[in-house]
Amino acid sequence: MSERGYSAAAFGASANADDAGARAPAWLLDLEKAHDSLRRTARAFEAMSPPPIDLTEAAKTLASLTANVFDAMDERTDRLTAVRSAMGGIAAVDGIVRPAFDMDPAIGAVLTELHAAHAALGAAEKRLVALPPNVPEKAPDLIASRDTFRLHALDRPSIAPVIRVQKPDPIEVIEHPPTALPKPKTFEEMDLLFKEIERRSEETKKKLRAKREVPKPLPPPVSPPGFAKEIPPAITDNEFVAMRAREHFEEVTMIGSARAPLLGDPWRNALVLEKRMLCSIDAIASMGQRAIAAIEPLVLDSPAKDPSRAFGAGIILGCMAGRDALAAAERVAYNLRQNDPDSLWQFADALKIVPHDCVLLAMRTLLGDRDPAMRALAIDVLAFRGAATPEEIARAAIDAPVVMSKALVYAALTKSGALSDGIAQAIGSGDPAALKAAWIAMALSGHPHTSQMLTAALTSEEGETAALLLAISGDSRDADALLNVAIAKPARPFVTALGWAGAADHVVSLLNFLEHDDKVINLAAAYALERITGAGLWEEASVPAEEIDIPEPPDPDVGEPKPPKLARIVSDPRDLPAEPSPDTVTQPTTDVERWRAWWLEKGNLFKSGFRYRRGHAYTPLVSLQELDSGPCTPPERRNLGRELFIRTGQWVRLDPIELVVTQEEALKEWLPIAQRSSTKPGQWTRPYR
Repeated sequence: MSERGYSAAAFGASANADDAGARAPAWLLDLEKAHDSLRRTARAFEAMSPPPIDLTEAAKTLASLTANVFDAMDERTDRLTAVRSAMGGIAAVDGIVRPAFDMDPAIGAVLTELHAAHAALGAAEKRLVALPPNVPEKAPDLIASRDTFRLHALDRPSIAPVIRVQKPDPIEVIEHPPTALPKPKTFEEMDLLFKEIERRSEETKKKLRAKREVPKPLPPPVSPPGFAKEIPPAITDNEFVAMRAREHFEEVTMIGSARAPLLGDPWRNALVLEKRMLCSIDAIASMGQRAIAAIEPLVLDSPAKDPSRAFGAGIILGCMAGRDALAAAERVAYNLRQNDPDSLWQFADALKIVPHDCVLLAMRTLLGDRDPAMRALAIDVLAFRGAATPEEIARAAIDAPVVMSKALVYAALTKSGALSDGIAQAIGSGDPAALKAAWIAMALSGHPHTSQMLTAALTSEEGETAALLLAISGDSRDADALLNVAIAKPARPFVTALGWAGAADHVVSLLNFLEHDDKVINLAAAYALERITGAGLWEEASVPAEEIDIPEPPDPDVGEPKPPKLARIVSDPRDLPAEPSPDTVTQPTTDVERWRAWWLEKGNLFKSGFRYRRGHAYTPLVSLQELDSGPCTPPERRNLGRELFIRTGQWVRLDPIELVVTQEEALKEWLPIAQRSSTKPGQWTRPYR
């Protein structure tokens, strides 16, 4: 069975790489518990603003002992020696922070986490004493990636975490007041008193002027013609590696955002961009430890906390062997999440597809995290990779709303026993994300109240999601309900959903929408007609130029001719630049006469009461063909995958975030499933659940 398949045998029973992490030895699980407590300690240090004492030395020791834990986990050195070194480091940190126990309540939480880490390390020590000493293995030669990710193993030291703590409040220094002047008794003493006051006043003025005055910079030296005014100092090897690492990191980050195809672009074109991304990852691996360790500071020191950087760091570090590399990516995602919660889901997309062998170990640790968002991240990654157990999915399906919003879809795909309770809890939570996940789960699982629930939600704020789910999961009566809502309240989501529903009886109504006053509805109707009929009535449409914001408003139009463009003024009259051509896009025509003429000629080929897609009586094979070669955006391809599950009752993981070659393998696995379920063309039936 494929590792992408979802069934009871897929969770912890197959022999793929992920299951190796599920069967980790007990000593490694103890070390993971210790690492989790040390990570919480580091976050507590960074959160103290300001700390009661100077934590600089404690942070350095904490980073060093965490690296010792990674040494033991990755078996870079003798495991027992590394564990004992880490335990000694914990004792040193305890000695630094314990005197401040009564100064700040946060110190108590720090000591609690330190003691938990020490206990976990002690348990690991007892297990390792009974085992033979390990011999660190030499890393194999680096091999370049081709079309898929490769896990690069290097002989390198562990990456210590970057722990940045604030300085405590400075102790206020108060100047001693000047000595009191004696009271004058004679006129001579009074004169001396005035002179002393003037002297002290001048001294005070000089001190104030010295503080305010800024020394003037020296004038730059005059250089002879042809020579540089200032020769910059030569960069070091570390600076050179950091510069190259930054270039490759930005390349991976940019491609991660740009490889999703736009409307009308073939999704296989992303293969070229993916190869560029793989080359950048290989380049970072070839530069070794300094380049890999530079990724975390590159993100933390960036002035723009872009969520796509979480994806880039997750992809790069997820291709570098070692628990320390994956831990660095986790710290990056946690840091970015403080500014933008969406960065956590970008990080989840990276962990879903990287080849790192510690992903399961890390995610199962986060399943017990106090933060619901971290639990949501963990169940999303585990279930996507087909490694979540039925018990883990069942617990997540009735967890906090943010966790349910990720778990309910997988609960429907795996036919979890907790699905009904999770759906009811999500609907009652009032959380929009959880409610949307409940609708998707209902549609996927064939819940008996799906049609009623989605029809009632058509006029809500999430009506677009409800309309699309009703279109891909419902029958002819649901399609008629969509048409009634679209006629009563014309809007793009409802018209688009009619195209997904595919009722031949709705073509005439869609032709009428082409005459609507709103151009958005016209275009939605044209796309819906093309999705049903596959007529191929395409046309080139110009895209309006984007408006460019300028700091000052343009001059008002007073009827005078506009001045010529600068390019035409400075150019030779014999070779003037041509006017720029407008951008164009290929889209279905909105000319109602063309569509009516086509329908008059071909309409007799479409049977009343049947469902159609791209000109063919609908079967799951048609969805598969559209998923394979149709001009679809990533959200459309994701909905096609859900439609295949709904109409076949079986699931093969195929998601647009995966690499092109992985998606092509999934298409091959879908083919026999779709063929077996395509015996009734044009029908609205779905398999018995």
